[in-house]
Parts: sequence; structure tokens; C-alpha cells
Amino acid sequence: MSKLKLLFVEDEDSDLTAFLGSVEVYKAKFGREIEIVPRKTVTEALDTLDGSFDGAIIDLTLNGQKDGGDQVIDRIIESLYRVPIAIFTGTPIDRDEKHIEVFIKAEADHDDIIEWLCGYYDTGFTRIMGGRGKFEEVLFQAFTHNLVPQIDKWISYGKADQDRTEKALLRHTLNHLSYLLDDDSENCYPEEFYLRLPSTESDRLRTGRIVNRDDEIGSYVVMTPACDLVRREGSFKTDRILVAVVEPVIKLFPWSNSECHDEEQKNKLEVAFRNNNTLYHHWLPKAGCFEGGFLNFRKLSAFRPREFRRQFEVSQIQISPTFVKDIVSRFSSYYARQGQPGIELEGFINRGEISTDGNSQ
Repeated sequence: MSKLKLLFVEDEDSDLTAFLGSVEVYKAKFGREIEIVPRKTVTEALDTLDGSFDGAIIDLTLNGQKDGGDQVIDRIIESLYRVPIAIFTGTPIDRDEKHIEVFIKAEADHDDIIEWLCGYYDTGFTRIMGGRGKFEEVLFQAFTHNLVPQIDKWISYGKADQDRTEKALLRHTLNHLSYLLDDDSENCYPEEFYLRLPSTESDRLRTGRIVNRDDEIGSYVVMTPACDLVRREGSFKTDRILVAVVEPVIKLFPWSNSECHDEEQKNKLEVAFRNNNTLYHHWLPKAGCFEGGFLNFRKLSAFRPREFRRQFEVSQIQISPTFVKDIVSRFSSYYARQGQPGIELEGFINRGEISTDGNSQ
């Protein structure tokens, strides 16, 4: 197991000594490799701070400066280090950020702080997204081997249109990152199925966006082709927004909430969750951000954009592009079915009327 490196900013010797002792006990008990880098002042902390840390424990009041800890926190955020921060303080405060947790000195157990930071580290977040993580490694690979060899062309594009070139280069970089990081040998977690978007993206519709309506159904998925959702002068290219119903799992399998499934029921669920049951249902897994269900291609509705905006609330959840491709492919296959007249097969099957060269005997 790799070493967890933490910056600990604390000016009280007694608190520092007690915490370091707790870390040593924790390391021995759980066999963890943890390196603590202690600093006592804002200046020392800022001089030490770099992308090598997996997290930070920070006292807010340092050497009489009530905003001392805040200065360190602000520098971490401004430097885009993307690591968890444990605020270790004697003054209760509220923080809304999920990567910042507040621990009150009079109440917090040191093990709680260490456990929280270890839990964050064990997800791989800091090894991938931190300042020295996998993301930087792959980004550097894309930069040196994929993008720089084409730099002359990009320079010519930039001279013609700087803003457009920057957006195109970002797309191109993301495509390279997706290719370099892609490994479909492992099963995905349900959370990978969805993107959680910021509220600023509420007006930006894409195929696979989950939208909600105050009715007995509740959730729908936008199925309008991506090219029709491109805005031109503030308007979509289409005059209709197409949505498909998301049906709860329990509607298709009323017994699915029961913990006691017989083998036949388990097999039915497995077939359904693998999208092998019918062509017109597509399973959306339950995750922390969405209840999931089955997308029903036979239950479609189309709305004028103005009517759509009035009736639907655009959620912050977007199905990930990788999975949207599969949904669109399945959706297209369902509506592309034409069928053909049946062929009389009895002679071919029962009487062996096909010779080795494919001609009738």
C-alpha cells in the first residue's frame, strides 16, 4: 500500500504532539504508511505546500491570526491541488464543500480525522486527481506524444480563431485522455453511468440528460439527437424535444424489492439488468444521484421547446457519453426493425436439404 502524505498545520505544541502520537498508534494498528509534515505558521505552510500532498489537516487560528488557516485553505484551492482538507479547530464553523470536513478539537477523536482522510485516499481520488496523480501523468503523455507533434497545425488554427481553437484543443485532449485511460476489462460502478453537472448547466440539453416532471412517472431521459440540440442564435435546430419514460424496476418486477429471490427471479433480474430481456427496455442502474429504472423506448413524447421548459425541470444528472452511445444504438435498433416474411424451415432442419456446397439435394 502506498504512503499517505499529509500536511498538518498547527501552532500548539500539545495538540501537535497528541496528534502525531495518535498517527503512530493508527499506523501500527492498521499497517498504514502515513507521513505527517507538520508546520506551525502560515508562512511555513505556504512555503511547504505543493502537489505532493494527499490531504491537509489545518487549524484555523494560527499564531493569533484568526484567518491564518483560511489563508492556507485558500492557497490549496487556488492552486487546484484537489485534495481533502480536515479543519481541526476549536471554533465550530459551517463548510458546504464535500472535500472539506470540520472537526472540533474538544469533540473530535484523532482517529476520526485519520480515518476520514484514509477513506478519501483509498478511493484513489488523490492518486488520480491530485497534483502528482495519474491524471497529470496521462495528461503529460498526451501532451508530449499526441498533441505537440501536431503543434504547427494548431498554431495555424490559433492564428485564425483563438477561442475556437482552444475549445477544439480541449476536446481533442479529452479524446486522447479517454483513449489512454480506457480499460473496459473491468465492470463499472453505477456512479460511472452518470455525470453530476453544476447548476450552471441547467439550460444545456444533451442526449441522455435526465429531466423530471411533476406527474406519476417523474423521470424522463432526453432522446433528441445530439445534432438537433445544438443552439443557433439561442434556439435549438429542432422544434421538438423528444423524451422517453423511465419506469421503476418494481413496475416491471413487482417482487424485486424482496430480499428473498428464487433462482428464476434472480435470473430474470440478471437478464433484464444485462439488457437482454427486450429490445425496447434499457436498464439505468441505481446510483447515489439517481434512482434508476428502465428506459422505455415505446413510451415517447415530444414537446415544443417552450412547452418543454414549462413542464420539465432539467436535473443535474447526465448519462455519461459512453453509456449514451449504447442507449442510442439500442434505441436505433428498436426503430430500425423491419422484419421479413418467415421462411419454411422444416426441410432444412428435419430433412437435411442443405448440401456441403450450399445447394439443395
